[in-house]
Amino acid sequence: MDMQAYRRCIGQQLEELDLLSSIYCAAGELQLLDAGVVADFNEFLQSESQTALRSNLEYVIRLNVTGKQCVDVRIELPHLYPLLELARISLHTTLLGKIKEQHLKVQIENYLIEHGQTEEPYVFQLLSWLQDQIQDLMRCPASELESPPSEEHPRATQLERLWIYSHHIKSSAKRQELVRQARQLQLSGFSRPGKPGIICVEGEPEHVQEYWRSIKALRWQKISLVRTEPCRKRRFEQFTEQLFNSSAADGEEGVINMAQFIRFLEDHGTGYMKSELFGLA
Repeated sequence: MDMQAYRRCIGQQLEELDLLSSIYCAAGELQLLDAGVVADFNEFLQSESQTALRSNLEYVIRLNVTGKQCVDVRIELPHLYPLLELARISLHTTLLGKIKEQHLKVQIENYLIEHGQTEEPYVFQLLSWLQDQIQDLMRCPASELESPPSEEHPRATQLERLWIYSHHIKSSAKRQELVRQARQLQLSGFSRPGKPGIICVEGEPEHVQEYWRSIKALRWQKISLVRTEPCRKRRFEQFTEQLFNSSAADGEEGVINMAQFIRFLEDHGTGYMKSELFGLA
């Protein structure tokens, strides 16, 4: 991810913190774990530094769930939240038993996967939702929650999708290797040979990362990882090579047909990538 997007994420995190500070403004409702991080973030945004920050923004928000009973929610934001990384949420409370707490943990994971692809900050919405969920769980008999709720959406947090951009993909051996590696690792997605070269792979995170390590080691004029995103389900049935040319006679040397490519992305629910990919060309 380029530095412009990195800076955008840092700026969004500070803006969201300002919003939360105005909402959770009573004594003890919002606690920064390291106040110096805010100063570091502001200094970074005001400078032209190309060096990534070391510390993450972390804070605890105390939710009043019922009467005088409160729950502390710890929030840690990776540097690429909200564009590419999910917020990390944790809480421990004596208000819920073990079964209810485990149930809530799974609910939070599913919420992050479902709402964490909007590219907009969502901590305040998550806190409002969390407050309602805790109140509902406190009223709900634990016996109704004994079957793990994760079975409803099996492996909801176990998939990952990578978008890769290359200056060009022309070598027939390299094209074959891209397809062979993807299928061997049971990944789905596509590769577009020619100039530019575009690759999308999705599947088990460890397999996706192994694929990236393997193809990155090949000789490239330019190759970069455009986006990494968690996903609940695959958007592609298998891994295929796609030319996106005006006619079959153009071959891999043909100019990419943008309308055809955009239609392909939209048909697979990934139309949101067109601006990021085209902006690199």
